[in-house]
Amino acid sequence: MTRIALLLVAVLAVAGCGGGVTGQAPLRPEPGPGPGDVRGEWVVTELRRDGEVVPIPDGVDGSLTLDDRLSGTAFCNGFGAQDYRIEGDRLVVEDLASTLIGCTPEVAMAEGTYLAALNADDVRLAREAERLVIRGGEVEVRLVPRPPVVDVDLTGRWQLNALVDGSMSSSPRQTAELDLRADGTLEGTTGCRPVHGTWQVVDERLVTADVIADGECAPEAAEQDAQVLEVLRQGGAVRIARDHLSLTAPGGAGLQFTTG
Repeated sequence: MTRIALLLVAVLAVAGCGGGVTGQAPLRPEPGPGPGDVRGEWVVTELRRDGEVVPIPDGVDGSLTLDDRLSGTAFCNGFGAQDYRIEGDRLVVEDLASTLIGCTPEVAMAEGTYLAALNADDVRLAREAERLVIRGGEVEVRLVPRPPVVDVDLTGRWQLNALVDGSMSSSPRQTAELDLRADGTLEGTTGCRPVHGTWQVVDERLVTADVIADGECAPEAAEQDAQVLEVLRQGGAVRIARDHLSLTAPGGAGLQFTTG
């Protein structure tokens, strides 16, 4: 046998003793007992990385919705996945996608930490009393059920923060606001003209009536004006957390507001 052949045999023998082909991913632990029914909407209350608390900045919302699809907000951007499943205590998410709004450094840190847990190779779910705990990689996320929305939660003045179209989100070009008053009337602006009408919350949906805009808008403001009016006239699913309000019309168009 030649010297080269002998060396090849030796290398293969060492590789065999190493326990497998180099580059193979380590085996994941088998799924454990499941967390029970976790369908519904959850709000992030705490983030930890390597056991250390990652601050959640004031005025932003982290959330998770588990129903026909997985979706939520990561303090700045929205995210979602059409395909996900729960196997025991393991959460398997396929092709998680998110919007691409620019965030402040503090918010970006919280967002990156939260998404790192959901994008980890092995994501686990656990229940601790009413809390849902997500563990992925070096990150632990704690959530509580989102409380139901009632009229008093929405009452006040809101500043338009983002325009949403399906999975895409963009910042408003013109300053707009919405004042939801305790007497059931609403007033505000689309960014280029005043708007008024009436409102109420029914089964966690904003129901509006007689939404009228006065005057005309310049061409460069027409697109935002049209979306604001469309969503306000249709009403739709409403969600509120901390200082953020999101309103999603049945067709998928939405508005996001903040009190700041």
